[in-house]
Amino acid sequence: MIRYCSRITLALVALQSPYAYAAMQDQGPPPPPAAAAQRWTQLQLPLVRNGQLSGDIFAEVTSDGRIRFERASLLERLAPYLTPSGAETLSASFTGSAFLTPEELEAAGIILRYNPSLLEVAVERIDANLAAVQTLGPVITESRVPVTQQPEDFSAYLNVVGDFRLEDFETFEDPGVLVFGAARFKGVVVEFDGGYDKAITGGQGGFYRRSARAVYDEIDKLRRWSAGDLQLSGIPVMSGALLGGVAVEKGRRVFSGIGPVAQLGSQQILLDRDATVEVIIDGQQVQTLQLAAGPYDLSQLTSQYGGRNAQLFVTDVTGRRQLASFDPFFDPVDLGSGEEEYSAGIGFVAKAFEASPKYGGLPAFSGYYRRGMSNRLLLGGALQLSEDIQVAGAEVVVSPRNIPGRIEFSGAISTGDDFGYSLRGAYSLQVGRGTQGRQLSVSADYRSDRFQTLTDAIAGDRFETLNVTANYSQSLSERTTLVTGANWFHRPGFNSTHSVYADVIHRTQRFRITAGVEYGKGLNENRFGVRLGITVPLGGRTRAEANYNSRRETARAFVTRSYEDRVGSFGYDLGVRRSRNDASIDAIANYVGNRFYARGSVTTGGSGFGDIDERQQARLQLGSSIAIAGGDVAIGRPINDSFVIAKPHETAEPGQVVLGRSIQDKRFDALSGTLGPALGSRLQSYTRQNVTYDLINGPAGYDIGSGIDTVEPPYRSGYNITVGSDANVTAYGVLSIDGTPASLVAGSISSTDDEDFASQPFFTNSVGRFAIMGLRPGKTYQVRLTEPAGSYVIEVPADSQPLYQLGDIAITSAAAK
Repeated sequence: MIRYCSRITLALVALQSPYAYAAMQDQGPPPPPAAAAQRWTQLQLPLVRNGQLSGDIFAEVTSDGRIRFERASLLERLAPYLTPSGAETLSASFTGSAFLTPEELEAAGIILRYNPSLLEVAVERIDANLAAVQTLGPVITESRVPVTQQPEDFSAYLNVVGDFRLEDFETFEDPGVLVFGAARFKGVVVEFDGGYDKAITGGQGGFYRRSARAVYDEIDKLRRWSAGDLQLSGIPVMSGALLGGVAVEKGRRVFSGIGPVAQLGSQQILLDRDATVEVIIDGQQVQTLQLAAGPYDLSQLTSQYGGRNAQLFVTDVTGRRQLASFDPFFDPVDLGSGEEEYSAGIGFVAKAFEASPKYGGLPAFSGYYRRGMSNRLLLGGALQLSEDIQVAGAEVVVSPRNIPGRIEFSGAISTGDDFGYSLRGAYSLQVGRGTQGRQLSVSADYRSDRFQTLTDAIAGDRFETLNVTANYSQSLSERTTLVTGANWFHRPGFNSTHSVYADVIHRTQRFRITAGVEYGKGLNENRFGVRLGITVPLGGRTRAEANYNSRRETARAFVTRSYEDRVGSFGYDLGVRRSRNDASIDAIANYVGNRFYARGSVTTGGSGFGDIDERQQARLQLGSSIAIAGGDVAIGRPINDSFVIAKPHETAEPGQVVLGRSIQDKRFDALSGTLGPALGSRLQSYTRQNVTYDLINGPAGYDIGSGIDTVEPPYRSGYNITVGSDANVTAYGVLSIDGTPASLVAGSISSTDDEDFASQPFFTNSVGRFAIMGLRPGKTYQVRLTEPAGSYVIEVPADSQPLYQLGDIAITSAAAK
């Protein structure tokens, strides 16, 4: 029996042969397979050409794959692609035909392809004699599917994460509470990140603030205004700044939330929360670090892995995740000709990374400007000014016509107490793709010990450093890649490190193996060594990895299962690690609940496996969120950016709203219930996306509407969706005209007393069956037929159930009268 359905789903059931109604009303068994293959089922399908949506058309399909298109809706959607004379010719060719087959259309000069897996119809070709002139130029990639739901004027949310720690499996530390959230009123957003933790404040009170700011976006101009605790960007050679003040920023990369990692300089990062940091080289995890909040120097990692495809995958205790390169941990967006980006901020400079930002001194300025002068030339500059430090920098990125590849150069000087400078140059070349692909990159970074920026007060001591890297990769076959390279890192007062290496990476469906050799000089490292690594998928989202490096005398083996952001999903990471003077065993587990997120970790280690219990730590984080939008309050998992609250209409009780795409196999994002509406916590701002919903345990045959809304959320916004309405009646029956079934008849439906009812098309199937959705109890509706002309009235009882059976309806055509 049908329990709940969207309008499209119900239309599919109601417009099938009489056997569908017999089954729905428990009136008998289904027909034999041979008969079922000939049933026509009506669909509403999107018509797409060159990736662009034209609109929806009506069509009928059979279970054996045949399709025919409803003439009126198809001609309307094809009109923009046809010349006026072409539209007239096509219309005249099919006068009197209610439906058109693909063969008939191809004979007329139009080829359509139906994709049953995507449920869409693509326009493959239109004859030149029919086609309208098309404009050449850049392809517009943004979907033209209209936005159907707008955010609430006011919305807010608050994430709360409990942090529980156990040292040496004996001593419980004082628990911490992380609090971060935002409130939005129309276009203004106020956001806060802080909490209570005596371990962070050193026992002084316990309350702390990581950041608080107000934000206003002008998205049409790609511009953001902000005030409060600011993390400003800059050019790579001199980074940005941490200020307490006001700023304006413009550019595509501006419109994202603050991640767990901030860049302090070309070789320094700042973690604002305790985090797990995975070092990934050429797609393989080689190191996992459990780091406390604070600043960190990347120079040693750069000396080991610089020039290769090196990335950091950071997961903090709140569940935020960020993947980024650390060469030099800054990947500026390439700008097209005439495109620009900039940042300008004024305020007080952060002097130390403590529980809360500490500002001091006189106001300072930090800003940069980058512009694409052409498709081959990008210029940029940056300036930082304070009472003690003055820094100026410039950047050039060029792809010369006579020299293949891309050349980058940037430099900066600083004055104040001392004069210093920093230089960076890079060259990259990519030739071919696939099995013919080759890549070459060379880069050099130099920073004098007297060079300083506004962030150096937090980043710590300054050193003279020189880092040179070179990398070459080439595809040897579809599955095999060769990677070679060299790097040299120098810091006065420390032993210089240098190495050359060569790796071969081979991939199959069953495993990925890396084998290589390395020679060089480094701290506590052998001169020569081999590297071996293997990754084996274990099915689904689970994989096993192991790697060994004889030069560094390190070995790792672990099993990982990734998790999805859906209810009931879980993941884990079980690992064993061994180095020259250290050994550890650790486990991390993640679970995604309907109203909470949980992350737990256990680590035990020592100088060797015989002393593996020398140091032990266990940690558990439990996070939840409370949100408000449209006057409704919901509880769910922590929210990263924007969110949606969804609840059932009062007429849908005792139904529960389900958010997500895979509802039948119970793979959903959120579920309403005893604790209130469902809370979808993963909407991304300024990205057009769909919110899919359904109803379970609701009234039989209840009409929930389309089951999907298209949204484009502003920053930190909230939506409120009510699933269902009082227009939840679906009337179905069999129409006969002049004593015979009304086969494939079209018309329209309107209402005389339902002001909210919009006129909609009416169709019957090949045996006269029809379904009309979205009707209200106690209202009257009129059906008008076009071919042949006729009409009849439907009066919905005030106490009607969601499925209202009309039975047989017989009318007399105007011609017969």
